[in-house]
Formats: sequence, C-alpha cells, structure tokens
Amino acid sequence: MNDQSVGAVIRSVLPNGSLDGLPPAQNGSRENWTSCPLFPTDVFAAAGYLLKLGGAIAFFEPSPYVSKDKLGRGHFVLSQSERKAADEAGVLWRDAEKNPSGHPPSVVQSLWKKLISDWDQSVTPGSYLEDDTSAEPWWKTALTLTVIADMACNRILRDEVGEFVKSPFESWIQDWYLTPFRVSSNGEVDGSSEEDIEGPQPPASLTLLADRAVVCVLPKVRVSPVGATLRNLSRNLSLLPGRGEVRCSWFDLPQEQPEEDSETQDILLIPEPSEIDANSFRPALDNEDEPGQLHYWKRDWDYFDIEQTWISSLEKRQSFIGHCRALMSSAKKQTRRVNGVVLPEYALDYALFEDLCQALKRLEPELEFVISGSSDNCREAEGKTPEPGNHVLTKVWYGDEKEGLYRTVSRRKHHRWRMDRSQVETYALSTALNPKIKYWWENCPLGRRAVHFHRFRKRSVFSVLICEELARSDPCHEILRSVAPNLIFALLLDGPQIKSRWPAQYASNLADDPGSSVLTMTSYGLINRSNELGKYDPCRAFAMWKDKTGKIVEIDMPKGKGPRGILLSLWSEHVSDRTIAGKNNLARSWRYSSHFPIYPSAEEALANANKSSAN
Repeated sequence: MNDQSVGAVIRSVLPNGSLDGLPPAQNGSRENWTSCPLFPTDVFAAAGYLLKLGGAIAFFEPSPYVSKDKLGRGHFVLSQSERKAADEAGVLWRDAEKNPSGHPPSVVQSLWKKLISDWDQSVTPGSYLEDDTSAEPWWKTALTLTVIADMACNRILRDEVGEFVKSPFESWIQDWYLTPFRVSSNGEVDGSSEEDIEGPQPPASLTLLADRAVVCVLPKVRVSPVGATLRNLSRNLSLLPGRGEVRCSWFDLPQEQPEEDSETQDILLIPEPSEIDANSFRPALDNEDEPGQLHYWKRDWDYFDIEQTWISSLEKRQSFIGHCRALMSSAKKQTRRVNGVVLPEYALDYALFEDLCQALKRLEPELEFVISGSSDNCREAEGKTPEPGNHVLTKVWYGDEKEGLYRTVSRRKHHRWRMDRSQVETYALSTALNPKIKYWWENCPLGRRAVHFHRFRKRSVFSVLICEELARSDPCHEILRSVAPNLIFALLLDGPQIKSRWPAQYASNLADDPGSSVLTMTSYGLINRSNELGKYDPCRAFAMWKDKTGKIVEIDMPKGKGPRGILLSLWSEHVSDRTIAGKNNLARSWRYSSHFPIYPSAEEALANANKSSAN
C-alpha cells in the first residue's frame, strides 16, 4: 500500500524547506526540513495540516485526567504537565523581552526534530486500516506543536495582549498587513480583491514559507463550541484551504477602534429596490448556437439576466440616492450615530455605490461601513474596466472623516441562483421567464472565489455572504467555521425572511457552529410581487436575525409607500469559548436589541432628492 508519509506532507506544505534561503533539496532528503521554522504560523500550517490529513484529532482525549490504561484504542492524551510545558513554550516564543530574537524555544525545536524523525511514517492512521491498538508516534508531537504555535500567536491581528512587548514576528506581520494603508497617497485604499496579487489586498496567509496553494493560516475570532476537529483545538489561528480554492483576506485596523462596550452598533437596513418589474428578468440570448443545438444541450434549463431597471436612468439613480439620504437623515434622529448601512444583493452598481457612500458619509461623518450587492466590481477604482457579475461591495472607513482613510473591496458570488418553476410562479415572473423551462439559471460569471473578513471593533470581525453562499456549504462554510467571525451579513434577492424558509435553517447552522450572529436581508421587491399575487398570506419580513442564544427575529418592512428602512440596534456581550485542549478564549458576541422603522418626512425626502439632483 502506497500511503503518504509525514515527510511528504511536510514537503508539500514547506516545499522550499523549513528555513528561508536554503538550496534546493535532493530527492528524498530531509536535510532542508530538520530545523524548526522561525514563524509559529509556519509550524501551525505544517503540524495542523498533518493532523487534518491524518485524522489524528479524533484520537485526542480532551481530558488530561484520563489515565493511559483507560484510553480507547489508539487514543492519546496530553497530561497536565505536558499542557503546562506547551503553554510556557508558547508564551516564551512571543515574549520579546525574554526572547528578543523571536526564535522558537528549545522545547519547540526538540519537538520539531522529533516530528522530522518520523519522516517516513504513514500519515494514514493504522487504526483506520487494521486492528492497531497504539497511537501513531507523530500524533502527540504534531498536536503539541500546533497548540504551542497557536499560543505563540495569542490574539494576533486582534486585540493586543498589553502585558507583552510585541515579538519580532508580530511586528513584522502587523507591518505586512497594514502596508496598503501607508502606500496610499490620498488616504484611499481600494482594490477589487479578485486579482492574483498580494496588494493592495493583504496577504492570503500569515505564513512566510508555507505554500499558499496548499494551506493558508489566518487569525481566528471565536472557538466553535461543538465538534472535535482542528478548529476546536486552536483559539488564535485558523487552518484554511489553499488560496486557489478560496482566496481569503483579513482586513485589519490601521488604528485603534472603539471598544465594543462604548455604544450599540446601529445599522441602517435599506431593502431597495422595494419594487421590481417582471421585465427586470430576461432570458439571456445565446445567438451563437442554433435552436436545435440549444434544445439538445440545454434540454430543461436556460440562463436569465437581471436588468437593474430601478437605477437604469440618471433620474432613477438620483432618486435612489435621494431616498437613501432621506433615510439616513431620519435614522440620525433615533441614534447618536449610524454605524453602518446595508443594502441587499444586486441593489446597485459600483459607480452608484461610490456616489451613495459619499452622500451618506457627508450626512453621517462617523459612518463606519457600507455593504451592498452590486452588478459589477470595484476595478474602476484602479482605473480598469469594471467586470459585470453578481458582487458584494464593502467600504470601511477608519477614523473620522478628516482622516479620509478607507478601504473599498469587492468579490464575486460563489454560486449561481437556480430559479425553478415554483419560484417563477411565486414571484409572478411567468411573463418574463417561460415556465416551460424547468430551471432558470442566473447568467453571471463565477471565477475566482474569495471570502473577506473585516475587523471593525477591538474584538469584532464581520464577513458577508451572497445569497446561495448561505445555503451551499462548499466552499466557504468550512472557512467561516474556522475563522468564526462575530457577525455575518447574508445579502439576498429572495422572498420573505421567516422562520419556516431556507434562510432561517442555514443561518441557524452558522449560529450554532461557529457561534456567529447572522443577519439575512433581501430587497423588498420580490416580496412585494408575491404579496400582490395573493397566492400566499401577505408577509413583509425582509430581514431576519439569528444568534447563538436561539433568538430569531423577523424584521418587517415598514408599512406605507416611498423610501422606508429599519434601524437595527445590536449590543455586544462578553462570552468565553473553550478549546478541546481546555484553553479559554475571551470573545464578543453581538446580540439583538431592537429595530425601529425609519420613514423620512415629506420635507426630508424632497430636500434630499433636490440635493441629489444638484450633485
């Protein structure tokens, strides 16, 4: 049997050796891997990837009090003394005063040499293949190295541990991740985050030597409360797939942000477009093929395009901004500051997004972020032609308006929307999309997949999903469960957001594991079409909140006509997570407080409409 060896896995993760600048290794030689990597993240990548491939976590006994003679077949345990030694090694590795060189402590170097001594051992656990009652010799070594490396990166790119002077490694990583902020001449940090480059977006991994096509490492926010996998073992680092599968980006803060306890997080939800015409959905014409060929190759399906008829003219675009300005003006009367604004999937395009952000920031100088679905990406900010598709745009400001420091990023949707006959009928779209076609697929390019994590408070990070990404576990749910952001926004083009429909089910999954708070939000347009059709009882729920406590809140569109929105207020709770190795992790969880209907007065609506027209 040709099993993969420990050495082969280490070589795949660290293809050029465990230290920088080594000459090419001879075939089969382990010489370039005998020294321990200098970066704890590289050790975490190699040891963690070994544990994952070998399935060794399943054989780890979490309790240090279980005696060896009581262990199950092939199981192993870290004793209290071994855990204490691992903690001390991790602390020493990151202590710049006691370890100014930043080199791995002698304990770590000895463990690495022990791991390399098992170079030719099989990665596949013998207990999976035969009646083997002993644990593989490298399991405990790899797990101990993983725990130490995780400890050495305590709260990296998160809230700093004040009792420690930054290690050389930490300072280098922070400088590396914040470089894009300093290279900008005008305070602007832009980039589509869809090109195969490291800048202006931050690096795909905290590692220096690990092959990012094989494995990536990013910071971690929370520890999953259930399960027995690598993500239940670490509390500071997350092991992610290679960037070819999904390109992950961690957007850190260039300066200190407010504490979570300083105020509530007040977010203006704008469910536009509130009306969608059937003609906004159109069959995608394929003129290159004969109808007979189309019938053969696409027997029961076809593509549809979405035309943004609600912003198709200058007048409509100005009206869109005017409505949003009016909602912001009204929302400001209900709170000391509006922290964020969220619009649903496919609500606007990049040019309108930029105009909207500028308008809202003028009204609310302390606005921190705007998130919206878009029909193109932000390549225009780099002087390039925007790429059409289904994207999410995110703009985050850092500091107040005078500092002018912000970042704009975009990414593509991971999966196409498949609309079946029942959906066509529910949304009264039969006049546009022939129900004779069994499945109508959204006509949008997918391309390179990406997931973004935005740090917006000292201990808080949010991420954004686009519609089908909430329901389809591949490829991003493993990543979300590994990094475990505090807050997830899911932008939809969908029907009512109620407990009995699919968004509630999948939001609950992420609320349970990894414990994120989830907000799903759709535009009101399709809900309105369904209500007008009268096939089902009228429903106005365009958003839904779900968190770890089990709380589900359906958020209705305010009654009436004209621009309407919701001011959602959240508060942050201290929570304590624990790894399966017994390590405690202090974190934050965002909780629902209230939501308040926002109606602009007629005077505000008119005034903001006039300002938008003038601009």
